[in-house]
Amino acid sequence: MDKRFTPLSQIEQIRKRQYVLEAIQQNPDWPINVVAKFIRSELHLTLSDMAKITKISLQTLQNLEKPNTNPTLETINKLLNAFGLRLLIVKK
Repeated sequence: MDKRFTPLSQIEQIRKRQYVLEAIQQNPDWPINVVAKFIRSELHLTLSDMAKITKISLQTLQNLEKPNTNPTLETINKLLNAFGLRLLIVKK
């Protein structure tokens, strides 16, 4: 957890995680870089923490948060699966 923030209680952590999941579900049009940055910033995670949780290298995570990123499906799945999300492709 990012040391700039006061640690949250377990109940606050659960509520925060639920908020993050709901926000992502309500915004299916968000690009993956926005989703990655949103998860990390809202849960007050450092890049290092996020790398440990997702099993994605630090450099790959840094690149993933950039606007013109082009991650592999494997990387996207690692990110999403670590937080109980999954990639869904829908025909419009």
